[in-house]
Amino acid sequence: MNKKESPLPGAFYRQEEGSLYQVRCVAADAAGGEALVICQKLSADFGLLAYRLSQFAARFSEVTLTEEKETAAPEATACTGDTPGGVSEEERQSAEQEQESEAARQESEAKAETRHSIPEPAPEERDRRFLHFLELQSPRERRIYLEEERDNLTERDILRIATTLEIEDSGEPEDQLRNAFAALRVQERYEKERGDRHV
Repeated sequence: MNKKESPLPGAFYRQEEGSLYQVRCVAADAAGGEALVICQKLSADFGLLAYRLSQFAARFSEVTLTEEKETAAPEATACTGDTPGGVSEEERQSAEQEQESEAARQESEAKAETRHSIPEPAPEERDRRFLHFLELQSPRERRIYLEEERDNLTERDILRIATTLEIEDSGEPEDQLRNAFAALRVQERYEKERGDRHV
């Protein structure tokens, strides 16, 4: 990319790995005079970065007007967000929220790919494990039972057990099961300490 092809301040570019950046300005290196592209990442910490013009040309591709509108990135022409035309706090927060929701969606998809599905038993077996859990009297017995049956519990069993233990819905069944174990351990300690006091 030669000097005539320098990116314009305010233009949007996408890096090879997919992150979106906005060019803030083109500056000159004080030591060698080489052109540096100053750009701002439009996600995570919104940090300002400097790339040699040759590096920038190799790693980034310009985003079309259609893509630019879809990402709803803020317009700016200055090198800092504090000057007129810079990124406002509301625009920055909006972009952060969009990035966070995208990251959460990607994380959810990644979990779905790596997590094995919890099997659903035949209808006659459906409530057997949950009812047995309810029949157990002590938190220790319940915890041991859950450890033994962990791989056989259905999502429905886990949800009902979590509800019985008054655990807030934490989303994924594995998270709810982990919280159930923690709650039962707390109950065990409480009963043990209560028993030690009465002895």
